[in-house]
Amino acid sequence: MDTLLISINSKYSHTGLAVRYLEAAIRRAGGSCQVLECTINQLPHQLLSEIYRRCARPTQLLFSTYIWNVATIARLGPDLKAILPHCPIFCGGPEAGYDPDFLSKYPWCDGVLTGEGEIPVPLLAAGAPLPEVPGLHWRDGARVVQNGPAPVPDMDQLPFVYTADTLPRDRTLYYETSRGCPFHCHYCLSGAGGQVRFRSLEKVFAELDFFLAQRVRQVKFVDRTFNCNRARARTIWRYLMEHDNGVTNFHFELGADLLGPEDAALLEGARRGLFQFEIGVQSTHPATVAAVQRVHDFRAIAKAVGALLAPGNIHIHLDLIAGLPHEDLKAFSRSFDDVYRLHPHQLQLGFLKLLHGSLLRQEAEGYGIVCSEAPPYQVLRTRWLSFADLLLLEQVEDCVDTFYNCGRYRTAIGYLEQLLDSPFALYCQLAQYMQLERQKEQVSGMPAALSKEDKWRLLLAFGTGLPGADAARLRQCIQFDRLRQERPKKHLPFLDGGDLTPRYRQQIRDFYGDEAQVAHYLPGHVGMHPAAIAKSVYIHVFPYPVWPDSRETAGGPVAVLFDYSRTDPDKNAIFYQIDLGGSV
Repeated sequence: MDTLLISINSKYSHTGLAVRYLEAAIRRAGGSCQVLECTINQLPHQLLSEIYRRCARPTQLLFSTYIWNVATIARLGPDLKAILPHCPIFCGGPEAGYDPDFLSKYPWCDGVLTGEGEIPVPLLAAGAPLPEVPGLHWRDGARVVQNGPAPVPDMDQLPFVYTADTLPRDRTLYYETSRGCPFHCHYCLSGAGGQVRFRSLEKVFAELDFFLAQRVRQVKFVDRTFNCNRARARTIWRYLMEHDNGVTNFHFELGADLLGPEDAALLEGARRGLFQFEIGVQSTHPATVAAVQRVHDFRAIAKAVGALLAPGNIHIHLDLIAGLPHEDLKAFSRSFDDVYRLHPHQLQLGFLKLLHGSLLRQEAEGYGIVCSEAPPYQVLRTRWLSFADLLLLEQVEDCVDTFYNCGRYRTAIGYLEQLLDSPFALYCQLAQYMQLERQKEQVSGMPAALSKEDKWRLLLAFGTGLPGADAARLRQCIQFDRLRQERPKKHLPFLDGGDLTPRYRQQIRDFYGDEAQVAHYLPGHVGMHPAAIAKSVYIHVFPYPVWPDSRETAGGPVAVLFDYSRTDPDKNAIFYQIDLGGSV
């Protein structure tokens, strides 16, 4: 019987690491199998058709189940059993392995694999009797039989799952150098696997060499707390810095309070774009942190994040979770303000999900936490937060993603932050204003999407209504953000006022024809005709500096050159404050 390993990913750009491990383990054991990668965005009938076409002969199906795909798999299961009645269907992964009722809920599923699959799945693929497959829970008529636990594989015995011939060039590649987590946060499953196990550095370096040689776009380490062994983490970072190919980005999940001065000193020398770090703060409320056994010192986190951000070479992503015990709206607002004021590149506001197998799912009733029965089991209310509170926080999340995380409205948002005492208060008010504006333009009962022009207009209208706002200055801030996003193609009347550019048309023409100026600011444009240069860059004269870190703090006018051929990681044009022949 053939074996078909199926990974239904949340996005096309993602890759299924689990099915790749299992495929390599089966082939190493002398077996054969097929792999099918799909996404949850495909129609159920399309997925059903793709699976059916792979089953020309009797085939057993193995699904990797997660919170993002289990609903899709549950939708497919009955139809698969109807059209392929003789094909056994097995499920593994956290959504099956940690849910004790999985087999009773889904009668189309013939068995659940618990624990790590690299040892039991090759046995299953080889046709071993079901009682001999460790970690398997399977149906024997009306009875469910639970075999003994699967052995834990040695990390160095795990295969490396990528080859030059099968490398998905246009996707994020997932990679791990360890399994397990030393912490036991009650909302998470990472610490449920026991002791942390590491892959030898000799193997890690050889595998990193492969990624570097292939010049892949991004490698995302799935190690749960990558720097739980600090010396080992530094060794890997140092190796990547010494062998940097100038292209590949490496993403890590870290415990920021585990970082010390020696880490900051090392990382300061990394190429911009080589590393990006995701750091789960989750909450700064002491009672909440204690209740979920989240082990961290926020003062140490703040110090470490500040040291990482200072050189400007590493993208920092900080996470918060809404809905944890003891955190009401007021306490959450303090957590939000604490983390926001660290000024990460992105602030991810997530919502508690009561995962099967997590301690917090067992404790939920005592905390008055109610979650959706459907995956991803998101919190609906707690003793401290009502459903209305959570709806407000969802609007804040959308607003933060729209105006902060994209990195394209930093000047205007920076000005608005000065008008309110709390960043959380700013985003609450802006989120509610945005919701009302979108509802005015709703289509078919759904709030309308906002264009870039809509967002600039919205920020101006919202900001000018705040006490103490200077509408003229806010207009200049928005104009600056706009010009970093795009070369202006049309006149926007609502941004009129204070534009001095028309007065300096001749000086601007002279600048484009000045070979020394072009060589200094636009080396990629040397030798081009001035008219051609003017089509790919833009010069705007502001009445005064509005952007952070400008050479002048007051007065003006000031000329700014926007170079659209070069951008920062947020796709904003690189800009320079320039001198137009002493006239500005």
